[in-house]
Amino acid sequence: MKSTIAKAAGLTDVGLKREINEDSFSTDMKLGFFVVADGMGGHLAGEVASRIAVDLINKSYKKWFESDAPEEDLFDYPDQSLSKIGNYIQSSIRLANKVIHEMAAEYTDYNGMGTTVAVLAVMPDLIITANVGDSRIYMVRNGEIERLSKDHSIVAEQVEMGIMTDEEAQQSPLRHVLTRNLGSAVHLEAEVFEIEPSSNDRFVLCSDGLTDLVTDDEIQQMVVAEDDPEVLCQNFINKALTRGAHDNTTVVSVYLSDIEKSKSDPFKKMGRLLADILTSTQKATKIFKS
Repeated sequence: MKSTIAKAAGLTDVGLKREINEDSFSTDMKLGFFVVADGMGGHLAGEVASRIAVDLINKSYKKWFESDAPEEDLFDYPDQSLSKIGNYIQSSIRLANKVIHEMAAEYTDYNGMGTTVAVLAVMPDLIITANVGDSRIYMVRNGEIERLSKDHSIVAEQVEMGIMTDEEAQQSPLRHVLTRNLGSAVHLEAEVFEIEPSSNDRFVLCSDGLTDLVTDDEIQQMVVAEDDPEVLCQNFINKALTRGAHDNTTVVSVYLSDIEKSKSDPFKKMGRLLADILTSTQKATKIFKS
């Protein structure tokens, strides 16, 4: 079977202001699995948290996926609105959170450490995204950009409630204060969306070192203009550097191939329906506000 993924690449840069790169990422073309994490908290602690998250999420997901593990074997309870593979991802994030939370509680050097995470899994008939925190996942389909992640931050929640505009949020001193991240609480739920892939979809996973300095519209334009994901990643890093690069910047880009459409399955998982409903609601909200 022809691979769903045509090309993929990842790149990280420490930036111009930080001494340590606390971001981590991974790209597994064979498994179709991609992760970006942005660590925080204390000397070296953020680097440790992001690396633990990427490693544990990769290892647990790969183990469960390759063994076709039943949901009762996963860490914590399954989410009935998700597919089995969606639960592999949710459980792998929960497991990484538990380890990071316990390390932060046990070791003084790691007190307060945590990390965001953004995950993309690509299969021939299913795309799954998951995120915690403010690292983002974008999809560009037929030239249009869609955000497939939800920021877990104070300003994002205020924007959602209509208290603050997107422009005000971008300037707010509270824009980096997270309401959810790996390590901050014993129990954690990731935002998980499941959608069907389409021919030539392009995905971007990134830390906020990019989105602080590059707008969604600019991301869309750059993705559409570049057919090489490795060059695209470098273009994003260069853009951040020219604008001051006050934070670490990490970008993973994934380009899908031409996909043969299979016969529609009438029994779609509820997670996909919820993702479609959320997307429609977000678009309707934007229209209403404008």
